[in-house]
Amino acid sequence: MRLQAKEKLAPTWTEGIFLLVCGGILLVQLFLPGFIGIADNNDFPKVTGPFCVIGVDHSADIFVYFQPDYVHDSRFCYRPGIPSSEIPLAWLAFQAAWLFQHSGHIDIRWMGAIHALIFLSFFYALLRLLRPLKAAARLVLSVAALWIFTDVSIVSYCNTFFMDAAGIFFGLLAAVLAVYLIVEVRVVTLALFGLAAIGFVTSKGPNAVVGVVPLAFVTPLIWRGTTKTIRDLASWISAAMLVGMLWTFLAPPNWYQGQPRFSLVFFRIAKQSATPAKDLHELGLGDADLRYVGMTAYSPDSPMFTSWSDVFCARTSYSRVLAFYLHHPATMLSFLWYDLSVSSRERRQYTLSNFQRSAGRPAGALTQRFAWWSNLRAWLFAHWPAHMLIWYAFVFVGMPLLMLRNASPYRRAIAWTVIGISVMAAGEFGIASLSDACETGRHLIMFHVFTDLAMFLSLAFAAAPENSDYRRSSRAR
Repeated sequence: MRLQAKEKLAPTWTEGIFLLVCGGILLVQLFLPGFIGIADNNDFPKVTGPFCVIGVDHSADIFVYFQPDYVHDSRFCYRPGIPSSEIPLAWLAFQAAWLFQHSGHIDIRWMGAIHALIFLSFFYALLRLLRPLKAAARLVLSVAALWIFTDVSIVSYCNTFFMDAAGIFFGLLAAVLAVYLIVEVRVVTLALFGLAAIGFVTSKGPNAVVGVVPLAFVTPLIWRGTTKTIRDLASWISAAMLVGMLWTFLAPPNWYQGQPRFSLVFFRIAKQSATPAKDLHELGLGDADLRYVGMTAYSPDSPMFTSWSDVFCARTSYSRVLAFYLHHPATMLSFLWYDLSVSSRERRQYTLSNFQRSAGRPAGALTQRFAWWSNLRAWLFAHWPAHMLIWYAFVFVGMPLLMLRNASPYRRAIAWTVIGISVMAAGEFGIASLSDACETGRHLIMFHVFTDLAMFLSLAFAAAPENSDYRRSSRAR
């Protein structure tokens, strides 16, 4: 029995080849000379600050160049009080650097290695998921997986301290493990899913909101689990996810949610309104606040770094913003369409360079290596944004109809997962579009990542034989 278990876990020779190729692509992008990452936009201290870690440039190259070299400096200790699963990952990276580097410096590639391990776990799980397919389909989809998921728009987040990174890599892993759990609930798979899902929902606030989907997925196992171990484990995972979601959403200080809300109110809603005074009143503000129309929270004269910010946070809230949207659906729809047709093109923020200053590239330059997929998606959003409406119509109408026609557990598992992660993708899009007005393109990264995975899994669904069975295929291979 032990030998059989090892055989089921071990990769086939084709899976091994694709894993090696994937590892090689990560190696080239993240670790070898000329490696890339993403420049800080002043968000990194939310993760590095609690450890008193700062870039050797002391933030001089924010936006314009990627900084890979960090040091410990007690002058830059900063505790913003923003919970994120990216913080314990950073702690692991710093411990590894202090243990093995012995130079007093911290290479960001330690962080890249931790993110890359999570990514490789996802990629292997994805390859194993293709086992029920015929050889030609497995080969084509394995190549497609390399093309889509090793794209620089995803991989470059490995060499960063963005909280988005934990959301991306934990989110991908949890989504693929969900397919396995729908086919067959096993203790190890459930435990791994729980860790990945908790890592995702606690990465940042928007992910905590859409975390209701994985929470709704795992909670029924508390009653429907086939063994007491599964039921108990599901209980612990559900409780941890719920607490983590509430903590991640409610714990951040007022200024953390106040700054994007200020930009939304004054730079987007009021600036584009024919009746800004009326709209500000609906949002809990007054005529005296009209002077801020057209400002973002980061404008030179912004009051958000003064005591006025406390007044602003007390007088308006996202519940008021939601009520405003419900009273002005045309405004809400116009924002959503603008971001679908314009902001979605900016999957990689144009101002955040992938290159180090020493590379000799212009400030803010982006690499075009391994960017074929993201460039194609950006082109499609620029020329035909309505394709996403067709896609969602297929997912929410076509997928259920296809499930009714086919009873294969494997295909049904994929279909349900596609629907679930599409709900999460739509939620991520709505939150990014309707709750902020700065860097919306970059904040749409989870929307893009979940959409990519949903499209890929739909191809696996289409390629699977109608009588496909993952369990039988996995044992046979």
